[in-house]
Amino acid sequence: MIDVLAFGDIVLDLIIPIEHFPIKEEDVQIAQCIKREAGGVCNFLIAASKLGLKAGIVGCIGDDENGRFIRDLLDKEGVNVTSINLMKGEKTAIVLVLVDKDGKHAFIGVHGVGIELCKAIDIDKIKSSKAIYTSGHTLIRSPSLDLTLEVMKKASDLRIPVFFDPGPLVDKIQPGILNDALANTGTLLLNSIEAKALTKTHKLEKASKILLKKGPKIIVIKLGANGCFIAQENFSIHLPSFKVPVVDTTGAGDSFNAAYIYGYLKKLPINHIGIIANAVGAIKVTRLGGGTQAPSRKELVDFLRRQTVATGINQLLEHLDE
Repeated sequence: MIDVLAFGDIVLDLIIPIEHFPIKEEDVQIAQCIKREAGGVCNFLIAASKLGLKAGIVGCIGDDENGRFIRDLLDKEGVNVTSINLMKGEKTAIVLVLVDKDGKHAFIGVHGVGIELCKAIDIDKIKSSKAIYTSGHTLIRSPSLDLTLEVMKKASDLRIPVFFDPGPLVDKIQPGILNDALANTGTLLLNSIEAKALTKTHKLEKASKILLKKGPKIIVIKLGANGCFIAQENFSIHLPSFKVPVVDTTGAGDSFNAAYIYGYLKKLPINHIGIIANAVGAIKVTRLGGGTQAPSRKELVDFLRRQTVATGINQLLEHLDE
């Protein structure tokens, strides 16, 4: 059985460290390297696999070197790739990721087949998964948006937990489509910018209440260096993050999501889930690159052992040692 099955958004990341933002006309900057990574939902999948979850993906890649690189890397990292569809004559989507010395980044996307899904969804794949994960990238255009909504509805009807991250393109999703997605979402994972875009407020408590009325049972707002805010009906908690040197924030949100689902499937208390997610995100930002730089379960435990001053860490470690 698959622990978490993700849908769509398979892209290749080309990560280029730069000296500074903004990049001005005729500006010349020297990059020390160009790092090739499996990006998009692959960041999430690899992070989940590193934590010990059995992760799988349904989606498409082009019949090109980039597509084969992604498939081989995911397979090497322990991700189930049997439902990746290689589309002949098509190109794999590419994202150019610029990262400055403070770890801030900007993205330039090149269209490909990465957000496409197979024309028919295998219901048995959904039934044999403990959780479903998808993002807003697959809700931008047909046919992927129709198939994504179908997956979310079927999983919800089967009472399989649905985790949804609308992502930075949330304002590109048609309101009706987004409402349908939220209606079939169990846990909504988003950052503070996306939460404000959806609710028109920067107040976390108010934004969470608005979002809970749209269908999700749990709202998780990622706050970067400020940790995360988790809300359910009649309950909310803010969990601070860990102070670490920032190298690259690429894939940090995806790694956070993977860790949150890991804790959820382990049936940990919600405050412990938030601590784990914050810790995995914090470790990731200390390293250049995406999901391959996410921590293993052992690295997570070792990191937490060095943070025993934080509330709840010792009790959490007892759960992780079981």
